[in-house]
Amino acid sequence: MSAIANESSKEAQNMQEEHHGGAAKYAIIWAALMVLTVVTVLTGRMHLPNWGLALALVIASVKGALVALYFMHLADHRGANRIVFITSMVFVVLLLLFTLFDIGTRFRPTLAASGTPVAWPVETGQSMPYNTTGTNEAPERRSHE
Repeated sequence: MSAIANESSKEAQNMQEEHHGGAAKYAIIWAALMVLTVVTVLTGRMHLPNWGLALALVIASVKGALVALYFMHLADHRGANRIVFITSMVFVVLLLLFTLFDIGTRFRPTLAASGTPVAWPVETGQSMPYNTTGTNEAPERRSHE
């Protein structure tokens, strides 16, 4: 018998021996998910410039973990299922951290004195789409000879 088949038979035996906590446990998890949903909506309306994205990602990860652990019954499993779940959560955290570090360290371009973006890329010879003179006049077009 292979190791995977042996693990599956152990899982089946463990699941038959365990008793689920009943409806109260699911009602508590559902209430926690509803509270986290309300917190997500309220913080989304606050427009937090620095921590809004990080907070939304943490709340979404906690909600996903609660659903996986209790509604998919991964909290009741042992062995390979638990290792797979923990490994996947570690990778979710790593990917979220790398994303947040990338967004947090990006170069933010400065605006011209008039408050309008400077044309980009100038060196390719494209016409200037934005007003860089600070007046309401249209920029002069240069002819390419």
